[in-house]
Amino acid sequence: MRKRATAEINRLVRLHSAASEPGMASAQSPAAHQIYEYLHLAAILGANPAPILPRLEISAVEIQQAESMLFSLLRQQQKEPVPGRLTIFLGLNPGAQYGPAKCWPAESFAAVARAVSGRAENCLWLALGSAADESLCSGIARMAGGGVLNLAGKTSLRELMAVLKVCRVLLTNDSGSMHVAAALGTPVVVPFGSTASGLTGPGLPGDPRHRLLHGDAPCSPCFRRTCPIDLRCMTGITPGRVIDSVLQVLSQE
Repeated sequence: MRKRATAEINRLVRLHSAASEPGMASAQSPAAHQIYEYLHLAAILGANPAPILPRLEISAVEIQQAESMLFSLLRQQQKEPVPGRLTIFLGLNPGAQYGPAKCWPAESFAAVARAVSGRAENCLWLALGSAADESLCSGIARMAGGGVLNLAGKTSLRELMAVLKVCRVLLTNDSGSMHVAAALGTPVVVPFGSTASGLTGPGLPGDPRHRLLHGDAPCSPCFRRTCPIDLRCMTGITPGRVIDSVLQVLSQE
């Protein structure tokens, strides 16, 4: 996970611009997923190094409480679900603690929420995050034009787990919530830019339930907290690609 220097990033961008192939692949790291590093350490202590799917458990009571909380919030905001129809909960996690280089643009999250809401019947997006993400999630909810319930800063860790469990899919940056959702069995759709899904992707490498998306920026992954140029690794992942990925996951459920 070596961080790229600004000079190296600019050199890679210049080389990419001069290349004859417009879709030249980005410089993804060939290293193995970090799960194998930890398994190697465990094997030295005598443990079995065979990989198993990371798993978290949440009780039926906690799931019931989460659903009751969601419907109560809907009633308070006069967003009652359509009678007789099952509400489809979709998760949206636009923050990332490591830094803004990991974050897909807020307007892109909003565009996906708006488009999917228009095509998936009776669905509700749940914007998730810490109290520090409340303003970000509120802005996405406004841009989406409805259909988004802002839960940022309103859940404990266990409550967040229960909410993630009831979601059919989580659209998220590379973040802790991504790993928690995957360990709970919830499929994730993740735009990757400054980090590498091959190193730190959710669950076990190659899990077909998840959609891990990359652009063609030649400087990605750079492993930096902030982008020294124009965040092309993230802006190069279009809302259309993400919309298709979310709908693919929903069609498989």
